[in-house]
Amino acid sequence: MENSRTPINSSEKAALDHLEQYLDAAEDDESLTREDAVAHLQGQNVERADAQAHVEQLLLKGYLYEVEDELRIPSRS
Repeated sequence: MENSRTPINSSEKAALDHLEQYLDAAEDDESLTREDAVAHLQGQNVERADAQAHVEQLLLKGYLYEVEDELRIPSRS
């Protein structure tokens, strides 16, 4: 099935792009927790409640996943 993920809106996409850039620039041994993701998005001028909602929606829609409190981004095709 081609692109089986639930579509995301533009603000969720922007949040995902910011998180992906953050992880790309991070050290290899650095992990990203939900709280780190929210804090990073707040640094991008996203209100805390919106940042939390974006992270939650990205998890629910399969654009992020969590392993032992660490967020990961599956490869995008």
